[in-house]
Amino acid sequence: MRGQFITPEIFECIPELDYCTGYRYFLGNMDNYQQALLSILKSTKSKLPILQSMLWTKEYEGLRMITQTISRMLTNVGANKLSETTYQLVMTLFNDSDSKLQEELTEYISLLFTFTEHLELLLKHMDVKNSGKREEENVSFLNYDFAKTKESIKLSADLLEHKII
Repeated sequence: MRGQFITPEIFECIPELDYCTGYRYFLGNMDNYQQALLSILKSTKSKLPILQSMLWTKEYEGLRMITQTISRMLTNVGANKLSETTYQLVMTLFNDSDSKLQEELTEYISLLFTFTEHLELLLKHMDVKNSGKREEENVSFLNYDFAKTKESIKLSADLLEHKII
């Protein structure tokens, strides 16, 4: 199993992340949690150049959409402090001057950059890509246990007979 050797102590290298919140959000499924972390890493890395170009050009078209997406993703995995910083950036976009927005966007980009570096180290330590390949090799249709599927079919048939469905 992929997630059986992963302990919460591994997450100490990334202070922005609350392991318990994220793990609970994914209902204790470590594989899904790892994949969510990987997708956040890819997403934030692709959005960082866009945010930097917004900072340089002082054109903030789409900043709200980008920050909302990042905020939702961060909240799901347990990076609530960074998500709150994202929310504050959006509030500054709507309410304050360009100079304050420039300062907050600069700080936000540096926080996001640090977060992605920490997340990259964490994912390398967790060995997400290699563990997925190992599991795919072990999965086979011939080894699938159909007991639960048969039980589900019987239950559905019983419900249909009683006209509950």
